Amino acid sequence: MFWKSLCLIIILAIVGSGAMGIYAKHKQTTTYTATRDVMITHNLNNVQASDGNPYDTRVNADINMMPTYASIAENKSISVQARKYLPKKLKKQYSVDALNSTIDSESHQQSLVLTLKAKTTSPKDSVEIVNATSKALKQQLPKLQPGVGRIVLLEKASPKTVNATTKPGLKKYVAAGLALGALLGIIISFIVITLKDIAKRNTLGKKN
Repeated sequence: MFWKSLCLIIILAIVGSGAMGIYAKHKQTTTYTATRDVMITHNLNNVQASDGNPYDTRVNADINMMPTYASIAENKSISVQARKYLPKKLKKQYSVDALNSTIDSESHQQSLVLTLKAKTTSPKDSVEIVNATSKALKQQLPKLQPGVGRIVLLEKASPKTVNATTKPGLKKYVAAGLALGALLGIIISFIVITLKDIAKRNTLGKKN
């Protein structure tokens, strides 16, 4: 009985892992994220130092404004302008709303650098979109935020720097299927053994 139960558990574990693996494979999608950094700062040569500290209130103000600039980068008005810089083929593929949904931005603590990100199912699209958005931000930010410092677009995004992410993770689903299959095998084995034990006791009771 022990070996039969063990075989059942192994078989169900294999079936479970296989089934979950096939399900995960069917559901898997790969997204590509392209990034580009933008530096926003006033010219330090024109900044008056205060109390001997080269990082005066003007520089600190620029640093404190970075989260605001990050929010503006995700604003639809930036996407409207960015769409104008896209190739004709991509303009047909992406409406302003669709384009805006691909964009994310991130500011960094004590940094004057803003990171723009574009995530799509095509590495080429992601690169084109993040570069267009960076260009649009440089043009539109001074209009939306008067007094903003100098905007410098750092290295362009390229297909070589794109990060690919595949979800859901195949290994996690296979491991989950293995565990669930094994658990089901244990439960079935326990029920079968228990029922057989009860039947055996009833049989012995009738004989006695």
